[in-house]
Amino acid sequence: MIQVFDGVMELKEISIFIIGSFILLPFFLGESFAQEDQMITITTEKESYASGEPIQVSGLVETKYSDSKVILRVYSPINNLITIAELEVNDDGTFGGEIGTSIGGLWQKDGTYTIMANYFSGELAQTQFEYGGMISAGVASDVPEFSIVEDESLESLMLEEHEVKYGLSGARIIKMTPDYENKSLIIEIETFSDGELRISLPKHVIDTDEEGFFILVDGDETNHDAISDSDKWSLVIPFSYGSQEIEIIGTFVIPEFGTIAMLVLMTAIATIVIISAKNKQIFYPKT
Repeated sequence: MIQVFDGVMELKEISIFIIGSFILLPFFLGESFAQEDQMITITTEKESYASGEPIQVSGLVETKYSDSKVILRVYSPINNLITIAELEVNDDGTFGGEIGTSIGGLWQKDGTYTIMANYFSGELAQTQFEYGGMISAGVASDVPEFSIVEDESLESLMLEEHEVKYGLSGARIIKMTPDYENKSLIIEIETFSDGELRISLPKHVIDTDEEGFFILVDGDETNHDAISDSDKWSLVIPFSYGSQEIEIIGTFVIPEFGTIAMLVLMTAIATIVIISAKNKQIFYPKT
């Protein structure tokens, strides 16, 4: 009896194993087919990007599924989720797009960022890139100036009798003042989102040597574009949400109006004193 019981138990165990194997087999086969037929690859256009520079990505899926998109998740060097994006897949299985960044904010950490790409059944791929640091501004006298300079929708403000034209996205200008000691212009802004300042500055307002401008956003150096022509500079300066101050540092800034006014006033007072003294000599002769 004991031997029969043991045989029955062994038979039951074998039966359960076989049945369980058949139940799980589709899952293993499905995973194997998914890995074979739904492979995905992704890469970035460059290995490294400067602060504020958009990230260009592209990739390929082995099998395209209708209405399915590639989901991208970007992680910072400390593994924080920065942004999520969706990309359409072309008929040939290729996909590509641009991931916007910002100076500061969620993108303030310099280092290695990771992009995780997911498509359809959960197949994953990843790539990494270096992010942060600055790119020197391009300065050229033979390149056409930014189209923003010729845009009729440009706003303007007066800076000590000088007109300054600008275009602004994601913010508004509170005030613009020259810093005579540092030979710079300080622009105070209130932001609503990430954005950029596009500004045309006459060279008699601010100028710089061949090394270009040094530009700070809230005290941190930022990459920017700068183009020079005969009488003005055209600048494009990006900023992130929450920024409060943009400082454009050159080697010359308009002379301090207060100093000139004081010199004019002192000269006028001296002239009046001299004229008054002469008049006194005329009307009150010495005895």
